[in-house]
Amino acid sequence: MIKRKITLGGSLPYSAARAKLLANTASGFSARILLQDSRGTFNGKSMLGLLSLGKLCGRDMVLLAEGVDEEQAVLKLSAMLEENWDTVALS
Repeated sequence: MIKRKITLGGSLPYSAARAKLLANTASGFSARILLQDSRGTFNGKSMLGLLSLGKLCGRDMVLLAEGVDEEQAVLKLSAMLEENWDTVALS
């Protein structure tokens, strides 16, 4: 299992387009993906779970990945979660 502290980038709550892209990317890995902070644990492969991040007032979280491709998952997803999407156009 790999744990990495991250700081969520961009505006909260996440838009549906951003949550969908994150969930789809996470679902491409076989590793189990979770986001966690003092208020709860969220399934990183669930669009609903990612949308619920908007209810958090803090932005610091822990990204957890467990599985055969956990290293690749943490690298890709931590970059996506920390990116300032306010300036990124989603299609």
